[in-house]
Amino acid sequence: MSLEPIGVLDLSIVTQLLIDTIDNYWDSSPLWATLSPGSKFTVNVSGLTPEEARSGKTTKDGCQLTVSLIHIEPDRYNRNFVCPPPANPPVQNPPPPRAQAIPQLPLALDLFYFVTAWFGDQAMQEQQAISIVLNCFHQNPIIRKNVVLQTSPAETVAEEFTLTMEIESVDSISRFWQAVTVPFRLSLMYKVSVVFLTPPAPPAPAKQVARYTLAVEPTSLPFVPAGQVFGTTSSTSYLAPDSTPGKLRTVPVDYSPATVTPGERFFLVGGGLNQGTGYAGPPPNPGTSYIVNLRMPPNYDVATDVSAWMAPNAGPGSNAMQTSTRTVLDLPATVGAVPANAPQPGIYLLSVSGMGGESNSTPFSVAARVNAPAPPALPLVSPVAGTYTVTGMGFLGGSTEVLLDSMPLTAAAGAPAAGQFNVSSATTIEFQAPAGLAPGIYGVRVRVNQVESPPSLWIKI
Repeated sequence: MSLEPIGVLDLSIVTQLLIDTIDNYWDSSPLWATLSPGSKFTVNVSGLTPEEARSGKTTKDGCQLTVSLIHIEPDRYNRNFVCPPPANPPVQNPPPPRAQAIPQLPLALDLFYFVTAWFGDQAMQEQQAISIVLNCFHQNPIIRKNVVLQTSPAETVAEEFTLTMEIESVDSISRFWQAVTVPFRLSLMYKVSVVFLTPPAPPAPAKQVARYTLAVEPTSLPFVPAGQVFGTTSSTSYLAPDSTPGKLRTVPVDYSPATVTPGERFFLVGGGLNQGTGYAGPPPNPGTSYIVNLRMPPNYDVATDVSAWMAPNAGPGSNAMQTSTRTVLDLPATVGAVPANAPQPGIYLLSVSGMGGESNSTPFSVAARVNAPAPPALPLVSPVAGTYTVTGMGFLGGSTEVLLDSMPLTAAAGAPAAGQFNVSSATTIEFQAPAGLAPGIYGVRVRVNQVESPPSLWIKI
């Protein structure tokens, strides 16, 4: 059973803390400096009751000092105590703590300890022992201790208790001594508070909302009969550089406008899309937006039909992939002439058209593809004779930038030197780290025609 990281399950831990406090203070007590030499005596501190501590003992066994837990009460000020532990790592804008069921609340207690000393017929020594306890507890009114909970895995809880002397009437103390079978001795009553009994951990809370959409009096879209496009989106993921072979950490990334590399899927969103029954040409029943157009730099004035990029719809009876608000596109896995291939890296425009004319345009980016090792291999590039090699697709000499985190490298015409890179082909980049680079992990960033590829590779210095 998982437990909350608060309180103790074993009340004997509190008793042992009091005993340890007295033991640690005994030899250093200033009382000994005020007595004649040889007056110091030993003490045996225990959590036994007075009769158990005296049974079979003589003055040769030293002074018997008992710290007996005799009574427990609920702490009236902390009956509904709720202290949710901070999240690790901290959560931004955490929800307010919710009321918990009674089993998940820590039980707040006040513990009452009966302290007395017995040293046979040595009455003065008994009073000296009680004097040391009074000074010890007065100088240590707060007991602090790191308690190790033997859970799986083990947890360390920082506990803190206050220690106060209780005022008891003579009648109250007399009734207690009448309940035991040993003669009356000088005694004290101390209260330890607040002691929490560790409750079970509550069920894990629901995950925080990662994304939500709000619509207020939504308008039926599109505004124009030919259809409208609102934007493009894409998603990718990469293996984090702090991954280990036994624990891979994948980081998802969303792009809007879309940034895609050859072979990746992205989405064109809008209204009044796919108003037709075919994608290879005009449908039997004329539609308004069954053609997807690509406009390319530098002037974007020519529209190229790239409807062949549209992913095929699912089979009969299934949810259609292409809808009136979304067009799913698969960028070809090779770079070359459009539409059979993906265009060179750069920023492009997409629109839809049909019998009603062409819609507005929206941008998306094509990035060079940087190959990363397939998991479980880690995304760390190792040098060969000081030179790192990056493979991929769409690298262009004269239009490519390489950075290590925020440090740009210098383009070289041949084999790179320290702090330089060379685009040896459309599929290969070679570079060397700058001299004197501080030890650490650096991300390899590749930009072609001002479009940066998604994170893929790192180097370790």
